[in-house]
Amino acid sequence: MPEREAEDNVVRTPLPYPILIHTQHYLSTSSSIDIEFPMALTQYESGQIVFQISVPLTQEAPYHARRPHNKSRTGCLACKKRHVKCDETRPGCQRCQKRAIPCSYAPDRKPDRSNALASATSINQWTGVAFSLSLKDMESMVLQALETDMKWSSSPLERTRNARSLSLVAFQHFVNYSTETVGHPSLRRVLNTDMIRVAFASPYLMYTVLAVGILHLNRVSPGNERCSLVESYLWQQAIHRYQAALCSSVTRENVDALLSTCILMGVMSLCPERFSPTDSWVLTNRPEDMNWLCLQSGLRCITSLAGPSLSGSIWAPAFKDTHKEEFQIYSNQVQQGRAGLDTELADLCEIDDCTTKETSPYHSPLRVLAVIMKLEKSARAADQCKMWVGRLEPNFLALLRQRDPPALLIVAHWMGLMCHFSQWKPWVECRIRSECVAICMYLETSTDPRVLRLLRFPADACGYPMLAS
Repeated sequence: MPEREAEDNVVRTPLPYPILIHTQHYLSTSSSIDIEFPMALTQYESGQIVFQISVPLTQEAPYHARRPHNKSRTGCLACKKRHVKCDETRPGCQRCQKRAIPCSYAPDRKPDRSNALASATSINQWTGVAFSLSLKDMESMVLQALETDMKWSSSPLERTRNARSLSLVAFQHFVNYSTETVGHPSLRRVLNTDMIRVAFASPYLMYTVLAVGILHLNRVSPGNERCSLVESYLWQQAIHRYQAALCSSVTRENVDALLSTCILMGVMSLCPERFSPTDSWVLTNRPEDMNWLCLQSGLRCITSLAGPSLSGSIWAPAFKDTHKEEFQIYSNQVQQGRAGLDTELADLCEIDDCTTKETSPYHSPLRVLAVIMKLEKSARAADQCKMWVGRLEPNFLALLRQRDPPALLIVAHWMGLMCHFSQWKPWVECRIRSECVAICMYLETSTDPRVLRLLRFPADACGYPMLAS
C-alpha cells in the first residue's frame, strides 16, 4: 500500500458486556473501499426513525485569494498550508474554527514514532488536559496496537485499499461521536479517555473500538456494502481474541481491557445491522437467538471474577458513581410482598404478601421495573431503565427461554418503557422495538384475558396493532 500523504487534521480528545456472533461476511483481498457517509436523515420503510448525526466533511472549503500577509512562523499547519496569517490561538485558531476544520500546530521537535503512545499518555497523566494527535501519529498508534497481533499484517483488511483511512475514520468517529451516546458522564469520561489509552496496548479492545465506530457509522448511514463487510471482519477479530482472553484469569493487568470490551460488546449486541420481529427467539424458538439478552449480564460476571483487581480499575470511580445513584433510587425499595407492584402482573406471577426474590424468580425484576416506571422521563431515567436487563438472574432467563408468559410480559413491559425512552436511547430502534413486537405477536393468541390486558401497554409503546379481542 502506498504511503499516504501527511495530513494537517488532528483528533482532539478531552481527558478528564463474551458474545457469540456468526457471520458469513468475509473480505475479498481485491476489494476496495471508498468511504462515503451521507448524513441525511433516514427512515426505514416500517416508519422507525434511525438516529442520525453530522460528520464533519474532510474536504476543505474552496480557496479564495486574499491580500498578502506577513508570514507566521509559529502558526497552525492549516494556515501555513494556505499561506494566510494565523492568530495562533490554541488549541484552535479562529480561522480554523470559522472554517470548521481541525487545527493543529507543528511540534517543537520531531517526535520519536516509537514513543508516540508514551508521549500522548504522559500529558498530565490524562487528568483533564486536552491533547492533540496528528492523523499520521494517530494512524501509527492504532495500527501499532493491531500489529501486535501477527495476523493483522496479512489480513484482508490490511490489503484493502484505503484500509488505513477506514481505521482512522472508525477511530475518530468512536471518540468524537459514539461515546457521546452514553448518558452517564462518569462512564462517558472513561470511554473516551482512559479506555482509549488501554486500547492502544490491547488488540482485542482496539478491534472492538474500531468495530463500534464503523458500526455506528453504518447504522446512521446504511447501505454501504463494503463498509458492512469491514464491520463484520472487525467484529470477527474482536470476538475471537476476546473469547481467547476470557480463558485466562482476571488480573490487575487485564481487568481494564476485559471490562471495556465487555461493556462495548454488551451495548453493541443491541444494534444488529438487520433485524425484524421474525428473527426474535420468541418466534424462531431457537434458544441461541436469545444470547443477546443473556449477554447483558456479562459485566456482572467479570466484576465478580475481578475481585481485588476491580478496585484499581479505570472503571472503579465510574462504577462507584453509578452505584451511588442506584442506591438513592432503590434504597426505599420493599424487599417482600406485592406492595407497589402492578396488581394484575402480581396476580399473574402469583406474588403475595410473603413473596421475596428467593421464593419467586419474578419478584426482583418486577420490583425494580416498578420503581423505574415511576421515574420522571429523562436521560438519567433512561440509563436506569437500560441497566435493568443486566440485573436478570439465570432462573428468570431460563423462564424466558421457555417462553413463559409472565416472564415474557415483564420483559415486554421493559421493552415498552425503553421505546418511550427512545429519544435518549435511539439504538432502541435497532432491536428492542422489534423484539417487543415479536412478544406481542406471540402472546396475542393467548386465551387468558389477563395476558391480553397486560399486553396493551407494550403493544402501544412499540406500535404493534393488536387483533381485536
